[in-house]
Amino acid sequence: MHWFIYKDLKKSAEEHYRTRFAVSLKDKDPPTIIRHITFDGVAPEVTIRDIDNLFNFVEKRILKRKIKGTGLEVGAGPATFSSVLAKKDSVEKMYAVEVCRPIVELLIPKVAEYVLGGKSDKVAGVVGSFDNMELPDGSVDFVFDFFSLHHSDNLETTLKECRRVLKKDGFIFCFDKARPDYFIREDLDELLDAEYDENFKKKMGMPLNQKFTRRMNDEKEYRLKDWFSAFQNSGFAQKDYFYLAKTESRNPVFGKVKSFLSALPAPVQLFLNRFLPSPKFNHKFILASQNRIFAKEINSFPKEISFLTACK
Repeated sequence: MHWFIYKDLKKSAEEHYRTRFAVSLKDKDPPTIIRHITFDGVAPEVTIRDIDNLFNFVEKRILKRKIKGTGLEVGAGPATFSSVLAKKDSVEKMYAVEVCRPIVELLIPKVAEYVLGGKSDKVAGVVGSFDNMELPDGSVDFVFDFFSLHHSDNLETTLKECRRVLKKDGFIFCFDKARPDYFIREDLDELLDAEYDENFKKKMGMPLNQKFTRRMNDEKEYRLKDWFSAFQNSGFAQKDYFYLAKTESRNPVFGKVKSFLSALPAPVQLFLNRFLPSPKFNHKFILASQNRIFAKEINSFPKEISFLTACK
């Protein structure tokens, strides 16, 4: 499917390195596509089962509602997550919305068939923008995001569009990143002006002597309060946040404590975690740490995760 894309965004997408990179992967096998596009080459150990387990974890332990009906993934890449969601019998269809045309046309069909086999038609790849979705009001049951919404130029505008297409009792859930509320503008600018290393440039076919920062890659930085404000101003009635933390630890004793806690219900974890020390970091690429939930399901993922959810 092809939806209308504003001229400037379309031009930017066509000139972006991901477009060239997607074309270079068109003859690769689906696991290679998933490794290089879905996870940017930094999570070689993540499997389809790992993704499935993560969805089951948040569905049962945090969302406490069924992921069912018609879903929509914003910034879907090659539709890896859309395809895993579509494996659920309760999910009838997934719209995988992605602005990069070659990813949709060349890669999504291969990944959807790899994950779903004969049911790959449950995933509809869409070349489009998450700010202008050509779906009727109230037409989807849930919206999903995997580290895509933080690329939005205006989070409130994007969330308003997500809310518009949701049904009356619909919800959105996001695996993304929310920075601490105490970060000031200078802290966020420091993150955006961080330059990618040579390995990244080489992988993307960029000249090693060319400056390329996260800001130049259309990254944005939002604090937790920015997310909550955008949810509220876009009309969502309820919102919540959890910091999904790994159970792995260099300290074997603390690792056992984390593993023990991960087996407990979320409310019990939240109560007990108040007595544990806050995580210590030596860099600024950190997440808002309130409502920490330990989850072994993300141990194979490259990063810990801000989990945000809101209901219409």
